Amino acid sequence: MTTVNRHWMNRERLILYPGLVALVFIGWHALFLFKAKNGMDPGGNPLGYDFIQFWSVSHIGLHESPVQAYDVEHLGALEKTVAPALKGNLPWRYPPMFYLLILPFSLISMQLGWACFALGTLALYIWAFRRVIGGPQALLCLACFGPVWNNLLAGQTGFLTASLAAGALLCLSNHPVRSGVLIGLLCIKPHLAVLFPLCLLAIGAWRAFFAAAATVLVLVLSSMAVLGGDTFTAFLHGLNEAQQWLVHLKSPLLKMPSVFVGLIVLNAPPVWAYAVHGIVVLLVAWTVWRIWRRCTDSRLRNAALMTGSLMISPYVFDYDMVWLAFPVAWLTLYCMEKGWRRFERGFLLLLWADTLFIALLAKQLWIHTTPIFLGVLLCLIYCHALEEGRRP
Repeated sequence: MTTVNRHWMNRERLILYPGLVALVFIGWHALFLFKAKNGMDPGGNPLGYDFIQFWSVSHIGLHESPVQAYDVEHLGALEKTVAPALKGNLPWRYPPMFYLLILPFSLISMQLGWACFALGTLALYIWAFRRVIGGPQALLCLACFGPVWNNLLAGQTGFLTASLAAGALLCLSNHPVRSGVLIGLLCIKPHLAVLFPLCLLAIGAWRAFFAAAATVLVLVLSSMAVLGGDTFTAFLHGLNEAQQWLVHLKSPLLKMPSVFVGLIVLNAPPVWAYAVHGIVVLLVAWTVWRIWRRCTDSRLRNAALMTGSLMISPYVFDYDMVWLAFPVAWLTLYCMEKGWRRFERGFLLLLWADTLFIALLAKQLWIHTTPIFLGVLLCLIYCHALEEGRRP
C-alpha cells in the first residue's frame, strides 16, 4: 500500500535541511583547501590523491613503454617522484581503453590536470543530474551528497562513469544510437557496465545494443594501435593480482562496499565470499531484468539498473557511490507522483547518511552496511515496479 499523507520530510524541509548540510560541506572543504600547503592537505596527503596515479600513467604512456604502467613497482617509483609524501603505491588496474582517455594529462602539471579532470567531469555530472531534476534544487541535492565531495577531492572516475550511465539512460528512448555510444564508453570501467547489455536485450533495444558493441570495438582497436596489444595482457594479469590483494587484505577494504569485501572483512573464507557474492549477483541480475521486462516506467527502470550495477562487482569503491544520486532522484520523483510507502523517506535519509560514512562505519562496526542499503533500495524499486505493472 502507498500513502500520500503529509510527512515530516516535505518539500520545504527538502530545501532547508540539504541547504544547511551543503553549507557545512562547503565551509569544511574550503577550510580544508585553505590549510593545504605546498600541494599537501592537512593530513599530509597530496591534493588530488588518486589523480597522482592517472598523471603518472599518462607520463609513462607518453615517455616510456606504455605497458610499464601495469608494473606496480615501476609506477610506484614514478608516483613517489610526483608526490614524495605518498604512502604506499597506487597500482594501475584500469583497461587500456581508459588509459587512452587519460593519456594527454601529463602534458600539463599534475595539479592542473587534477583540476581539469575533476571539475570537467563534475560539470558533466551536474548536467546529467539537472536533466533528471531541473532547476536549482539539483545543485542543492548534489552539494549535500557526501560522495560528490569525496570524488571531487580525490580526482576519481565516479563523476565520469555516472554521467555516462545516466546520460545513456536519458537518451535511450529518443536517441538509441547516442545511448549505445555512451554505454560503450563505459568499457573504461567494464565491471560497472555488466547489466546494461542485459537490459537492452530485455527490451529489444537493438540499435543501442549494436551501437554500444561498435563503440567498444573501436575503443579496443584504438587503444591497441596507440598503446600496444601487450597492455591488454598486462591488464588481465593485473586483475588476477588485484584478486590476490583482496584475499590477502592488501586492498583498501574499508573503502570497498561490496558483498564480497564485506564478507572478507568479517573473516569469511574467500571461497564462501565468492559464492555468496555470486548468488547476490544472480539475484540482482534477475531483479533488474524482470523490472525492465515488466515495468514501462523509465524512472523505475533507470533506478533499478544504476542501483544494481553497484552490486555486481566485488571491486566497487566508495567514490562509485556518486551513482546513487540518480536512482534516489528517479525513485523520489516517482513516489512524489504515485505515493510513498511507509518508512521509505526515512530509509532514503539513512541511505544518504550511510554513503557519507562508508569507511568510518566499516572501521567501527567491522561490517559494510552499504550493500545492505543497496539491496533494500533495489527491493523498494522492485515493489514499485510490480505495483506499476498492475496499474490499468
